[in-house]
Amino acid sequence: MNRARVPSEVTVFAPASVGNVGPGFDVLGMALAGLGDTVWARAIPGGKVVIREIRGDGGALPTDARKNTAGIAATLVLRRLKIRSGVELSLEKRIPGSGLGSSAASAVAGGFAVKALFGSPLSKADLLLLCAEAEAAVSGGYFLDNTAASLFGGVNVTNPITRTAVPLGGLPGAVVIVATPRYQLLTARSRKVLPKRVPLSAMVANLARACGIVAAVARQDAELLGRSIVDVVVEPRRARLIPGFDAVKRAALKAGALGCSISGAGSSVFAITTDRALGERIGEAMKRAFARARLESVITVTTIDPEGARIVYGPPAINSAQR
Repeated sequence: MNRARVPSEVTVFAPASVGNVGPGFDVLGMALAGLGDTVWARAIPGGKVVIREIRGDGGALPTDARKNTAGIAATLVLRRLKIRSGVELSLEKRIPGSGLGSSAASAVAGGFAVKALFGSPLSKADLLLLCAEAEAAVSGGYFLDNTAASLFGGVNVTNPITRTAVPLGGLPGAVVIVATPRYQLLTARSRKVLPKRVPLSAMVANLARACGIVAAVARQDAELLGRSIVDVVVEPRRARLIPGFDAVKRAALKAGALGCSISGAGSSVFAITTDRALGERIGEAMKRAFARARLESVITVTTIDPEGARIVYGPPAINSAQR
């Protein structure tokens, strides 16, 4: 470790993400530009991780580092590096509602900040399982799709069985529209409605479309990505948990979206297009549909974040529009 290059403090950004990406249940993850967590970190004596403050969460998240994914990940990375110093963190959240990988972004930002603060040569691949372990400690389940997307950026294929991830890269031509209703939906509740048995035809349909998403990134074909966002296995079960979902999806497709589905476990809903102006109109249609279900919503029109977790100097670059 080159001590001369170790900073006294560091600021890190980790993007929000779409888990599952439609048919890729627990396998595919996609990073979102602009939305995410920013963590400021500095070394302190005492060997402990301390969270000084959290902004942007409305007071919902614990500042106890043992119960916050940013603090847990920071602690795990300190142990991995065998560093006796402590770390103080300040966290700013810029991820609306649920279903956009908020806990994963915090874990990634916290873990990456410690790596950067102490000049560690640990790679992002080395950090993956530590950050995933931190998220699992809070969420109650071990998932890699959001964590890998936030860490590596772009679209990722993950395997929760072998605990590995394959980053595929970004897709600049894709415009992502996210509608986040003012409606909290816990992952635990969403997982309770999952089917116990899946017809072979449904499995084949989802598998084909998940492969289509991988092919879309490989071919840099944003239209293929959008057309592949079709989930006939999980979405029908979870749709009933989100008031107005069917109407929101119909509105997005009618307005010109190539595809639309639930982001992660919900309640956020995402759609894909290739045109920014059309994306704005799709977002307005989704917002109106949620309003008819008596739910306020936040609309974000953005792109796929190609980089993932990184050191930033000042606020992260925002290339998304949110209203």
